[in-house]
Amino acid sequence: MTGRKYFLIIDDVPVELALRDYFATFGFEIEQHSSLPHIDAEVNLPAAILINCKIIHDSLTINELYQHYLVPIIIMNNTADEETCVHMLDAGADDFIVKPINPRELHARVSAINRRVQRSTQSHENEKEILLFANWRLYPGSRQLFHEQSELLLSPNEYDLLLAFVRQPQHVLSREFLLQITTNNDLNPLDRRIDVQISRLRQKIEPNVKHPELIKTVRNGGYMFTAEVTSSKDPSANRTSGNKSVKR
Repeated sequence: MTGRKYFLIIDDVPVELALRDYFATFGFEIEQHSSLPHIDAEVNLPAAILINCKIIHDSLTINELYQHYLVPIIIMNNTADEETCVHMLDAGADDFIVKPINPRELHARVSAINRRVQRSTQSHENEKEILLFANWRLYPGSRQLFHEQSELLLSPNEYDLLLAFVRQPQHVLSREFLLQITTNNDLNPLDRRIDVQISRLRQKIEPNVKHPELIKTVRNGGYMFTAEVTSSKDPSANRTSGNKSVKR
């Protein structure tokens, strides 16, 4: 059934009703089998697979599961057993949980695993991403900025400000917002040091600092990045350069 949301539990002991009722409130079913059934990975993949430790020992390996089903794999055990827990985690399990299962704890553990996967995926995508504007190339994954063939070195605050601008072109960004993304986030909105940082960034990227074209001041509003920004995902793009230049 396309779009079905469920947890797959492999165990010979019936699932407690409290677990079924809890996940039902979030739109999830609990499907239970005493052995691993055939799963159509393209249509019917579960949100997570929970397997009793004795079944893993008897007939399955965790690697075999991962080869077919890229979902969180959690090993259940009837007792707290440190040696078994370490062995299962070393073998590749995402988590180890002791029965009886607390529904809220299980929900939190699965959510934590998925967050780690999403962060890893996002990090991988960022490594391939290139943001292009004017004659500049910005690489979020490596925090590098190139102008034509030369790399321009930015301070951490300058880079964070530029990335915020490039991520939101043609949008007015308030001083309060810009303060929040720098290491000076303890400053108050009337503090003018954010303007000093913008001025330093302009000195490095603007063709004419006296008449800025990329970062415009918006009276009573903040600042706006006016350049057109495009995104590329080409992993083969060259980020190396024999010449590094820093504008002072």
